[in-house]
Amino acid sequence: MARVTAILDPSGNGGSTGPTAQADYEVIERDTRDIRLFTWQADADGATLRLHVFPNSVGIAEAHFSLPFSTDAAALAKTAQEKARAVIKSAYPAFLAELRTVAAASAQSCLRFEDLQDHEPKIYWTSRFIHADDDALRRKDWQELVSKWLEHTYRPSDAGELIAGKRAFSMTWLNYVVRHAADLPACTDSMVLAQYYYTAQDSCNAQLKEAIDVAYNGGRVSDAEKKLAHSRVTTRLHQIDYHEHLKYLSRRKREMVEDILECWNFDDIVKNGQRMIEVCSARLEEAENRRRERSSVLTDLLLVTLSFFAVFELSLYLTEFSREMMSRPALDYNDENTSIFLRFIAEIDADVMFSLGFGLTLVLVLLYRHAKRR
Repeated sequence: MARVTAILDPSGNGGSTGPTAQADYEVIERDTRDIRLFTWQADADGATLRLHVFPNSVGIAEAHFSLPFSTDAAALAKTAQEKARAVIKSAYPAFLAELRTVAAASAQSCLRFEDLQDHEPKIYWTSRFIHADDDALRRKDWQELVSKWLEHTYRPSDAGELIAGKRAFSMTWLNYVVRHAADLPACTDSMVLAQYYYTAQDSCNAQLKEAIDVAYNGGRVSDAEKKLAHSRVTTRLHQIDYHEHLKYLSRRKREMVEDILECWNFDDIVKNGQRMIEVCSARLEEAENRRRERSSVLTDLLLVTLSFFAVFELSLYLTEFSREMMSRPALDYNDENTSIFLRFIAEIDADVMFSLGFGLTLVLVLLYRHAKRR
């Protein structure tokens, strides 16, 4: 079981974001703003675990522990991942308990706590650092380990540069090496931030995929619209936050974060998210057009029905009125002569009059259809 040792302030670095916070860019050696909601630290299974809690329901776990030396890079990476997962799973119940406390004390805050039930944490992936100082890199076994460790990363040539002392660290793809202990905090913070942006974007893309699945596989349009609206807003706000936050990073950390995300082809998953938004929006637009067409058909049917009854009522009224005028001459006592028009209508058979009304309605419908097609 984990032992909680610290609940750090929401800024993560002792700073403040309230009215008394320092002005932006007063210092250049460190970040002036932090996007983290808060951090949580615990000791678990012989390791120190620190959880960085970000928006979008993303947390990045940072675990520090030692492993027996081995030149088998694959086995060492596997052991490191298994150890990290065990540490996270061991500490997670205590973390949830702490979140319940925060949720109870923050009922009126802008934070939302939706699912605080006991369950297994969802771990997307586990990257791993090796601290290899100058003394270690002079040894053949360490040189062999570092070369194998970086063999399948984005820049395998970093191994030679590290061994030659030309590079201070290598952080490109899952397996990382840092030479100087003084660089480890900056490298770790940059990697935590890069992993948050990547994970949050990947989560946004997963939500967009769900919206596409609902839209294209027979789900209700309203459900697809809700999923798309939520995921689209989340995705775009995440991109805004990313570019906005970069302004407040120190120059060195910004360069490191951008370099890491470039190695991960972050721009590609962002563009893929935009493509998914376009695909889902197009599908919903098609559904909306079909719905408008159905509404248009119903409207046309209603107009036809109303016009039929209007013409039918007009023919009935003319027949009734003309025959009443013919049967009661006193009704036109002011007229010099009997109305020829009313006499003509009065002499028409009622069935013929109704047929004329129906025919006139049909002609009006055909004219309307012709005008609409043009």
